[in-house]
Parts: sequence; C-alpha cells; structure tokens
Amino acid sequence: MQHREVKLVTLDQLDLLAVGHVGPYMKIGDAFYTLAQWLGERKVRTSGARMVGIYYDDPNQVEASKLRAKAAIHLEQPTDVEIIAPVEKIHLRGGEHAMLLHQGPYEGLGDSWMWFYNDWLPKSGRKADFSTPSFEIYLNTPDEVAPDDLRTELYIRLL
Repeated sequence: MQHREVKLVTLDQLDLLAVGHVGPYMKIGDAFYTLAQWLGERKVRTSGARMVGIYYDDPNQVEASKLRAKAAIHLEQPTDVEIIAPVEKIHLRGGEHAMLLHQGPYEGLGDSWMWFYNDWLPKSGRKADFSTPSFEIYLNTPDEVAPDDLRTELYIRLL
C-alpha cells in the first residue's frame, strides 16, 4: 500500500472542454480518445493542457453500465474553435478541495478513492460537497511514463 497524504487546497473554477461517458469508469479512455481526435481535427493547441476525468456516481451504488463521467481537458489558452457535439464546455466549481496524489497504474485508482472516501474523509472531520463531482487530474500519461510512474491527483470538493 502506498503512503497516502491528503492536502487541502483552494482551486479556481476550471473551464473545460469535455466528452461524456456512460459505463465502467475504467473505460473512460474511449471518451479521452474521442476528445483528442476532435481537438486534433481542429488543430487546437494542447501543449501545457491538463487532462481531467470527472466522476458523477459512486460505483458502489450505481451499476457499472450506468456510471456517468466526462473526459475533459483544461487548455492553457482559450480557443476560438466552435464547440460542437460530442464536445461541450463545462465548468467545475472552485473552492476548498481535498487532494490525494495517487502514484501508479490506473487500475489502483479505485482503491485510492475507496481509502479517500471511506477512511480519510470520516476521520478528517470534514464533509464532502456531493453537489459537485469528484475528479482526477492526470499529471502524466501512459504514453509518457511506465504504469508505476503514473501520477494522478484525486479531488473531493469540501463543504
């Protein structure tokens, strides 16, 4: 089990371009592929951009085939490209968040989320803002590093 340290951070609103996904969370890569193709076809500059996975449902409460998520990107520079389906503009509310850094393969993200919600959150004395989805920011990708070196920030908005 990896060392887990949670930081409290205040985030600004994130303005994102996103593609929706319904189904098992581990299949969100399909939506990221669609988003990347869409951006590439329009020659949108993505250098310095951050990839963001947004998760709306608790996989312990919702059937895997009905889980809702969005594959998103936060661009360094605004784009003047017309936003059309399947891409949409969305916003993640800013404010106080708890952040946990997960290092390692994406397959281990579920365990990190379980610890974050079921162990850290109750012991922290804080309450999650369930009106806002949890999300992940991917600091690197499988194209860049080995699975053990993947780094993903997990965020829970706090009340």
